[in-house]
Amino acid sequence: MPRAVGPILVLALALFTAPACAQSEADRLAALLALESGMTVAEIGAGDGDLAFAVAGRVGPGGRVYATELEAEQREEIRSAAARAGVANLEVIEAELAATGLPAACCDAVFMRHVYHHLTEPAAIDRDLLRALEPGGLLVVVDFPPTWYLRLFTPEGVGKERSRHGIEPEAALQELLAAGFERVELIEDWNERWLGPDSYALVVRKPAATPARRPALP
Repeated sequence: MPRAVGPILVLALALFTAPACAQSEADRLAALLALESGMTVAEIGAGDGDLAFAVAGRVGPGGRVYATELEAEQREEIRSAAARAGVANLEVIEAELAATGLPAACCDAVFMRHVYHHLTEPAAIDRDLLRALEPGGLLVVVDFPPTWYLRLFTPEGVGKERSRHGIEPEAALQELLAAGFERVELIEDWNERWLGPDSYALVVRKPAATPARRPALP
């Protein structure tokens, strides 16, 4: 067998199984985020939109999914794909490097997949994520630890925590705690990757609103 055939077969199989993988991961995300009909959810850095579409089906026509992306071309591709698939409860949002673009207190839950380690302004984004969540809302960060061989893919301008194209879960957690989130759980074996390290899922929560203090009696 020619040497080039192996990688081509792997790529072809990955493309063929991508929709099924998205559905499987959406099922696990739905359980992790306790998704219910009518909820509002956002995916940060939605990519091709497959996961966002799958989640949109789980929150139903009475719910809403925001899909954010930086590039205008990518946003238009998601809109077109949603129209073709008949996904009417999905709204595409323009993201910024230091802001999500989401409305304040708009979401019951937010998730991102292999996006967090790309952030060049993590502190600003984390604060904005906190702002976009309802009190008690969950954030799931699916990512992978850094490796030396993925360093070539690291974008310019990232901090030292992301200098090897990835981020340790503890580093991500410390950034999120600094923004005001509370730790919920860490799933270290979220899924296996054919290329690169296995992924983890870090779950944090926006603190529930504290009841207003009653005025002291005279």
